[in-house]
Amino acid sequence: VLEASTGAEALEVFEDHEGDVDLVVSDVVMPEMDGPTLMNELRRDHPDIKIIFMSGYADESVLPFSVRENLLLKPFKPAVLLDKIAAILTSH
Repeated sequence: VLEASTGAEALEVFEDHEGDVDLVVSDVVMPEMDGPTLMNELRRDHPDIKIIFMSGYADESVLPFSVRENLLLKPFKPAVLLDKIAAILTSH
């Protein structure tokens, strides 16, 4: 597990570990760079990167469609996250 405090830092960590990252778990709202922007930046050079988003917003309709695909609404139990990770990593 690799950690980053901001979207910009996540990009740096990703590049430092390129090829070692199977999945990115990101909040939708973060300092410096939001989750959807992070996803767009990562997918520019890595179009197949898998991403799970989490958000505390109760109304999913305000979120971009690309975020809603793999979204967990806070609060959620760790088992829910583990199930989502397993589903995404085993999908083609």
